[in-house]
Amino acid sequence: MDLFTRNYWSLYLDFLDQFESLQFKGYSLPYLCHFRSLIKNNTQLMRELENDSIQKKLVNQVTKEKDIQNKFNRFINKHRSKNMNPPKDGKIVLFDIYNLLRFPNETLLKHFKPNETLLFVEKIKNRPQKKLAIPTHDFADYSNNSTTLNNQMKSVQKKANKIYAQNKEHFMISDKYFQRVFMMQITKIMNRIIEVEQLFEREKIKAVIVPSTHYPECRTLVMIAQEKGIPTICMQHGIISGEHGYLPKIAQIDAVYGSFEVDWFKRKGVDESLLEKVGHPRFDQIFLRKKQSKAHFEKKLRLNPKKKTILVGVRGEQNIDQWREFLRILTNDNSFNLILRDFPNVKHHPLINEFPNLFTAESFHLYDIIHNVDAVVVYSSTIALEAMLAGKPAFILNERFPGYTGYFDSLDKIAQKHPLTLAIKVKQYFTDTSFNKYVNQKREEFLTNAYDQRNVLSINRLLKLIERLTKENES
Repeated sequence: MDLFTRNYWSLYLDFLDQFESLQFKGYSLPYLCHFRSLIKNNTQLMRELENDSIQKKLVNQVTKEKDIQNKFNRFINKHRSKNMNPPKDGKIVLFDIYNLLRFPNETLLKHFKPNETLLFVEKIKNRPQKKLAIPTHDFADYSNNSTTLNNQMKSVQKKANKIYAQNKEHFMISDKYFQRVFMMQITKIMNRIIEVEQLFEREKIKAVIVPSTHYPECRTLVMIAQEKGIPTICMQHGIISGEHGYLPKIAQIDAVYGSFEVDWFKRKGVDESLLEKVGHPRFDQIFLRKKQSKAHFEKKLRLNPKKKTILVGVRGEQNIDQWREFLRILTNDNSFNLILRDFPNVKHHPLINEFPNLFTAESFHLYDIIHNVDAVVVYSSTIALEAMLAGKPAFILNERFPGYTGYFDSLDKIAQKHPLTLAIKVKQYFTDTSFNKYVNQKREEFLTNAYDQRNVLSINRLLKLIERLTKENES
């Protein structure tokens, strides 16, 4: 555990202890919060987390990998029904937030009947919302603006303000941004508690599926469902390259990609019986989606068919200097078609202007791009896993960061932290037969651990899991 991560989790435990008395309808509100968003804009605090000096200010000292999960298990067990009792004719709730659910429309149409499914979408301001096949619902439809509840919420808010006043010298609690965002979060959580309870009163629900339990909205839905004896499943929305977005584990079952995640969660204090190797339905489209012809792809992007084509995946301007150096090396001899792909909602990347022979493929689906390139080079991203599932070599700019899980470390020479070395390895793949063989072998070894159930579509494994959880204790 690196220093930042140890300090981060220690501060998190302090946060839980200091605000544990803030309760609404029996739930201790800090346990339902998204902690990182409360402190991320406090530059001084985030910098202090990288140093030993902050430990003098902390009450808790996390020393073991299991400390966080063990703390949360006590909270979870208070609100988890001993008897699961999903109604036989109930509906499945699918909840999407930040477009993280990522179930393809084809999957929704084929496997989730509208009369048996409730699809909820959390609308985020200034964020494009994906159009889904099944009509969507909003938790606001289940609001209850009673005077009694409003008074209870105001009482909690007043108590939060008292805690602020009592801790004027505290390095975190005294921060105005923290106070404002925390108040916004607990207000939203209290509203969600009311709305979710109304949902379960009005509808028969037999299972809840969320893309993450990291955010307050998902966490609240999952906790209330479990208290009512409703099975909950958390899908793994992306590779676990950094641990802060995946701990603590909250849902009854976390549907993970493969053995890597099972082993990782076990080290963090999660029982293996609470994990299921499901993969993700969106990856099914790598095998099922009708492929664009390479000729059409090359013509549309004006690529040279005589050159090898490489997809370079970036994340905004993160590590832009390293990517600039990498591209400079690969463009020197003009041997490759280079395609740059950023986040889907980013239209113009600065590197496009710097390298005239760098192409974009915004009009193409990611899987159409992957199927029509000869190699993929990317940061610690799920795109690398998707490329390897499609049978393509994936090279990783493997720069370590706080909380890094070592996800790509087993790729050895294929994962490099220096752009120069990475560029050399990419070139070597196309010129050295033995290294080409080595890369392909490493890909297969990696997938055996990262996605080891490729013989069955993920959606079939998920449906089987839902059936098992809902049949075990039908009412």
